[in-house]
Amino acid sequence: MYRYVYTDMEFIKRKLSPKTVFAWIPVQLIKFSECRPKEIYIVDCFFRTLIENPYVSIMLLRKIPKPKNLKYHDHPPTDIKKIEAECKDVVNDLRQVVNDVSAQDYGKLYELLDTITEYRDTEFTIRFFLRTRRYVISAEKMREADRRIATRIVEKLMNRLCLYDKKANSKLFTPVGSERHYALIYIDPLLRVSGIAIGKHLIEVKTYLKLIKKYNLEKLFSVEPLEHSLGTPH
Repeated sequence: MYRYVYTDMEFIKRKLSPKTVFAWIPVQLIKFSECRPKEIYIVDCFFRTLIENPYVSIMLLRKIPKPKNLKYHDHPPTDIKKIEAECKDVVNDLRQVVNDVSAQDYGKLYELLDTITEYRDTEFTIRFFLRTRRYVISAEKMREADRRIATRIVEKLMNRLCLYDKKANSKLFTPVGSERHYALIYIDPLLRVSGIAIGKHLIEVKTYLKLIKKYNLEKLFSVEPLEHSLGTPH
């Protein structure tokens, strides 16, 4: 039976705007017992079901602050909407990503970036004394830069979690454990922030806003329409 991760609602609400909406969503708590025994990571199940791509789990994975303070309830402590979803096996997702990293095959990663990011030409100006110069970075250049950054982030994360040895370019077989619970997601359309609330902590996941907008999920989450582009996911 899933339990509910404790959130200090009164404290959390003071950090967000009155327009913020909350919902309980199924999540997985991930532990790397031999590599990072004091750390616990969290990834939601709902948004992973929207896109069939293992890199979604990596993009949404977050480390929980002060995991020793985690508390649980057997029943929802607040009368807030609950959204159900099937939990994909995040451990299997991690293994698939490690296979790609060791093979230097980032096709699925690039596919995900193209799916959720709108690339546009970016214009900026630099003023030097009395002269102003105008520069334009093309959408394609932005796309290439995003790919390079995302590739480095994935490699470093897999290396840090002892799933991949970057120097040897080899896979490592580190035990990974997971537990399934419910956690509270927050979406603040006024401050343009979103994420997971645990205890007195707001764990920001801006990608939630992008996915809600892209898949027209405002009604499901009872949030105001998100009209404008929300930039690069993270």
